[in-house]
Amino acid sequence: MSLETLKELLDLPNRNKLYEKILTKFKEFSKLDDLNYLEFETSEGKVPIIIISKELDPNKVKFVKVFVGAQHNEYNGLFGFLEFLNMIKTSKISINEILLNFQILIFAPLMNPYGFLYPKKENKSGYFLENGTNLNRYWRRTFIPEYNKGENDLNQFNIPEHARIMKNLLEKFWENEDISIYILDFHETSLLKRFSTELIENLNKDSITYKFSHWLKEAIVYNIIKLYNIPHFRKPLFYKCTPNTNHTHINLTTKQLDIVYERLKEYIASNYKKLSFYFCYSNRSKKYCKELAQNVYEKLKELLWETYFPAFNHHFHDHGCLVNMNDATKRKNVYAMELESEKHFFNIFEEIEKSKKETNYFKEKLKKVNASIILVIESIKEMIKLY
Repeated sequence: MSLETLKELLDLPNRNKLYEKILTKFKEFSKLDDLNYLEFETSEGKVPIIIISKELDPNKVKFVKVFVGAQHNEYNGLFGFLEFLNMIKTSKISINEILLNFQILIFAPLMNPYGFLYPKKENKSGYFLENGTNLNRYWRRTFIPEYNKGENDLNQFNIPEHARIMKNLLEKFWENEDISIYILDFHETSLLKRFSTELIENLNKDSITYKFSHWLKEAIVYNIIKLYNIPHFRKPLFYKCTPNTNHTHINLTTKQLDIVYERLKEYIASNYKKLSFYFCYSNRSKKYCKELAQNVYEKLKELLWETYFPAFNHHFHDHGCLVNMNDATKRKNVYAMELESEKHFFNIFEEIEKSKKETNYFKEKLKKVNASIILVIESIKEMIKLY
């Protein structure tokens, strides 16, 4: 991302100009051989789709790779896709190499145009659709209309136009179950940084009474235990004090917990300026996602937070996201995965204020945003090689 683009992103009154500029850039890629640009008009704005293929006949296609971005105010996928396609345009990536083995690539870079165009405080800086709902809760119902077991699916609302666009795009390939469909959904999260800070502030103070109220807090601590080879003998490592509680406690001695705490401080200090991330998989996509995550991590170790676990099982949520759709569908050969990297524009209004007050704001923000773009590009490249 350039400095100019970052400034445009923070210029909310003119966000529509940036939106049109982005659409124009994607349209220009259609001039390249084997790249097709589609634009779908919805009541909330235009949804761009880019398809890279030499062959669209479902009888000849073996693999369909789908990359989804900007369901929320999370732009790593959007700008990562732009840079990836630009690398094809400038011949840094060979179109012939990525289209080997009868595969098609489908990019959906901006799934929530309303959120992008109208970031407001009441829609979490552009996180939601116009009706205030989360697009990433409809995919199970979209691909599996008969599914009714998801308590956290948004069953009271109609399936959004945006989701139907993706279903229609995949329909002719979906019907042929011999075609393997891989989906990588790009998101961002602030939780890794926030929870790490919270653990530093409270874990030692509360010691063994500390309440782990989120699976990711457990994961951060377990990551420290594995990275630093801290011995632990009690099982399970995390346990509920009563069956109905919504939190867990850690099953370590005070001395062991002191060691974890010191190593956690050391870890945060050494990784603070690196990019936090993790991949998520369903039961079906576990093998592929773990391989993908490990390959990407090995390529970008100097850029990313050190981790023993580059990928996690997405079982900790029950809602209609693409990863959970994967395990619910009866169709074989579907492998849906998710990348969560560091959140850059959680509160766009705070970011605007920081940009006015902090001397190094643009330099530091560009560094992190461009690290995320590198992570997206490497994830796409590794996904293309994955079968």
